[in-house]
Amino acid sequence: MASPASLPHDEPDRIALLVAHSRGEKMLCPFYAKCDGLLVINRRTLTHDYQANTERTNLSISNLILASGATHVICGFIAPSEKGRLLSFGIDVRIGSCLQSPENLVAGFNDLPRA
Repeated sequence: MASPASLPHDEPDRIALLVAHSRGEKMLCPFYAKCDGLLVINRRTLTHDYQANTERTNLSISNLILASGATHVICGFIAPSEKGRLLSFGIDVRIGSCLQSPENLVAGFNDLPRA
């Protein structure tokens, strides 16, 4: 990941990822509502914030995303209705590979396809 000082001004600071837990590690989840939680990585401070998705509904994870302050989201899948909802709030939604680490996905955010 780029160092905080080397990030261009127009790079996103806070990127949210929908994650699952696997063998004690977080990975991008291939599902939307059924993900374990939301991981927000701040690229300027290199901090990670995790919030559990206890309700496991489309509305609950969308609300977690909106409440997180992230303006950019990476997910493994998103339904058109939820994508439309996030886009209406100005959230940039991208699709990532579940085989890559959250840190690598965040580092390559601009290269990910739009949902």
